[in-house]
This record gives sequence, C-alpha cells and structure tokens, in this order.
Amino acid sequence: MIRIEFNSDGFKQLLMSDETRSLISGHVDAIKARADANLNGAESQGFSARTIQSGWGGGRWVGFVGTTDMATMIAESEDKALTKAVHG
Repeated sequence: MIRIEFNSDGFKQLLMSDETRSLISGHVDAIKARADANLNGAESQGFSARTIQSGWGGGRWVGFVGTTDMATMIAESEDKALTKAVHG
C-alpha cells in the first residue's frame, strides 16, 4: 500500500514561486492578446492584464484580464471579445 502525505508548506512554496507567477502571467498575457485581437480595429487602449499575489488559500498568484474603456466594454458585451479569448 502506498501512502501519500499532504505537504502544505511544499504546496504553498509551489503556489507562491516565481515559476508559478511566470506561468500565470503567460496565460493572462495570452488571453489579453486574444481579447485585444477581437476588438476588430476599435479605437481602444485594449484590455488590461495583471498578475497579483492574493491572500486566497494562504497566498497564491492570481491573474486578471478586464476591460479598460468603453470600446472594450462594448466589445465584451456585444461580441464577447474577452469571453472568446478565455475559451481560446
């Protein structure tokens, strides 16, 4: 029989590592680029992307992509520019 022991400190180190931050940032930046491509030439500063260290679950990296101006809000509400970008 194999016994697996959960190592909370080890998982926390993984979730808070620079490598995990880089991985999350890469995905967030890719989603933002796809969402910006979905603007179809609208005058806009594009969507925003950020990666922060949150307190959720003891601390981990979390990424966000969101609207920045009226053009990005319209692109999402009418054409689902960001939603499509998330679903790849």
